[in-house]
Amino acid sequence: MIQEAGGIDEALKSLLEPLDLEGVTCAVSIPGEHVSYRNFQMPFRDKKKIRQTLVFELETMVPVPAEDLIVDFTMVDRSDQSEILAASVKREDVSKYLAHLQAHGVDPEVMDVGCVPTLSWLLNQGGIPDDGLLLDFGHSKNTMLLFLNRRLALIRTFPFEGSTMQEAGLNETESGFASTESAKEIEESHLGFLCTQVQNTLHAFASQTANTVRPERVFVTGIATSHADIENTLSKLLELPVETIQVTGDPKINLDPNIAQEWNPLFMDNALALAVGEARPKLGFNFRREEFEVNKVYFGRVKGLGKIATVLAAILLLVGVDLGIDYFSLRNQYRTLDQQITEVFKRTLPDVKRIVNPVAQMGAEINALKKTASSVPGIGTGTRVLDLLREFSMRVPESADIHVARIVVDPDMVQIKGDTDTFNTVDTIKKGLEPSSYFSDVIISSANLDRSGNRVQFEMKLGRAK
Repeated sequence: MIQEAGGIDEALKSLLEPLDLEGVTCAVSIPGEHVSYRNFQMPFRDKKKIRQTLVFELETMVPVPAEDLIVDFTMVDRSDQSEILAASVKREDVSKYLAHLQAHGVDPEVMDVGCVPTLSWLLNQGGIPDDGLLLDFGHSKNTMLLFLNRRLALIRTFPFEGSTMQEAGLNETESGFASTESAKEIEESHLGFLCTQVQNTLHAFASQTANTVRPERVFVTGIATSHADIENTLSKLLELPVETIQVTGDPKINLDPNIAQEWNPLFMDNALALAVGEARPKLGFNFRREEFEVNKVYFGRVKGLGKIATVLAAILLLVGVDLGIDYFSLRNQYRTLDQQITEVFKRTLPDVKRIVNPVAQMGAEINALKKTASSVPGIGTGTRVLDLLREFSMRVPESADIHVARIVVDPDMVQIKGDTDTFNTVDTIKKGLEPSSYFSDVIISSANLDRSGNRVQFEMKLGRAK
């Protein structure tokens, strides 16, 4: 274990000291359980627009301030309503990971999620169906990745029913992992619990997105794959064909014989998939963004410095001549651009009469506008989204049979959509919310029986108190 070896810094030191990393592109992945995932739709297809508005969309979905997160996304489906899978991780976590690595001379270009590179590798293999599941068994957490039309559509992390693999009946021994329980006991307890979570998650995802979710095959990797009956047990529980995968089985990968002797695919396959993947993954994520973005500066080993110095001198001479020739032209262009900037400033801020430095003045106006954002949900010193959710939870009776499908928060109103058992329950919810100091009025916009006739679908609009 890393802690027994002196901690992560000592482990990195032992690993990296013998290596020459000059000119090497590095990639890392962080555990899937340290990342938060959200699926939702956005009304446009352009990735640049999606990235600009992504944080605001997540504002009402995450339990921490969105500005404390680094967010990336992948497209599940690009249509009139683009389906997005967003992944977010705390900035402080990214900073800690990079601090450990950079202290030992490693500045990774890519920071992906857990076994996502393994899925990317899998989809590049032959005979893989368009729709399927990848289950990655860790020591205490299990990660499920759903792919539809060969695109990553859903990620969820589940714990074992026991807190660790050891408590789940799969104990580490000198020869690997062996079962201390019978196959039936494991099936009925730990793996049965996991498969129930997987099936419930797939059902909820299909209901929420109106997608057809029918995995054709389940692929398994990670620690639990050493259990002799894992494929049959999972196949029986999930009612799907199950296949164990190993990245080292790729015919395009040839391990050095000395490395092959020490190789343990149960622990190392995810790292290998990351190493053989693309430098800029199309399927996964990369949290090297914003203040953590990589500044590429490469200094290779150079031969023939004298010749290169001569060429550089000639280039500098030509550049000097070119600058001299174009000096007057550039000066005229500068004057033209300065006039255009001033004209844009006047059109944008017509009330400002005294213009000294339009760029600096525009920046000051933007900062002033930012300070007025306190009325936006979750921003500034106003009521937080979490406060509104807590108030709603406290005011609705615990006995009420209610399922909330969507909550939309804006500066003036909270819209709630969901379903319940009876029309009387809808009225009970309304009466419970009316005395709240957080809401100025409570209106039932609609309440109708669903197609089955067993549930009442409703929509409420709660005016926010000023």
